[in-house]
Amino acid sequence: MGIQNLLWQVTKKAFTGGIIGVTISDRCCSVVPVRGDSMSPTLNPQRNSYLDDYVLVEKFFLQDYKFVRGDVVVFSSPTHFKDKYIKRIVGLPGEWISSSRDVIRVPEGHCWVEGDNKASSLDSRTFGPIPLGLIRGRVTSVVWPPQRVDLLKMGRLFVIDLQGETYSCKHCHTPFALTDDLISKSFHCKHGRAYLFENVVNVTVGEMEHRIMMTGWHTVADIFCVCCGSLVGWKYEIAYEKSQKYKEGKFIIERFKVLGPDGGGYDMNEDEPMIGSDEE
Repeated sequence: MGIQNLLWQVTKKAFTGGIIGVTISDRCCSVVPVRGDSMSPTLNPQRNSYLDDYVLVEKFFLQDYKFVRGDVVVFSSPTHFKDKYIKRIVGLPGEWISSSRDVIRVPEGHCWVEGDNKASSLDSRTFGPIPLGLIRGRVTSVVWPPQRVDLLKMGRLFVIDLQGETYSCKHCHTPFALTDDLISKSFHCKHGRAYLFENVVNVTVGEMEHRIMMTGWHTVADIFCVCCGSLVGWKYEIAYEKSQKYKEGKFIIERFKVLGPDGGGYDMNEDEPMIGSDEE
């Protein structure tokens, strides 16, 4: 009887512990592995399966859908419900998002998600905005491996502060460039007027690609806000026409993506195309 009693007590405690564990995992928080490099360098900065990050996912905010642009979230695939993805929210309901081919308004009850490593990410650029109801939690920290255990800012990276009059991201107000670095307002993209800058800060640079523009062939790389991930323009890497060589190493920022020195925004396609401007 003593052994049976012991086994019964152990079984009860294990069952109770299991119920508590499931409840915590479902309602409060859970630990999940990060697979692949779509969120690199924020998560899985090294491409080594033995060093994959494990992250803590909290779920308290789900009942009120208190999402913030820049949050890294876990969500169910809109096409295969059992599949889970980890991506960053870069667009909230009602906001305009510039994808690689068009400008899209995020529907109510949805958000736009993208990976930090855009070259290796399957995200809203492929399957569109996702319903908020598919989000399963928000990533708050890395809990493994030991050398990466920390409360992360989840990619809200160190931001360079600019002194003086600036142009900044219309979504998160991150400063991009000083007015002193503005070279020209006479450029045009498919979404409206664009500005050419000598220097731009607080952006990440994407993969280089060849594009035919109004002024000829160029090799360019898209640039993204380092805080919210919004596509804001491109960097000229190579200009193949001799007359366009002055653009190499300089940056284009789309006008409707920024706030001006006075804090005001700009509407998309508010200006007519200009002679000598650039667009795809």
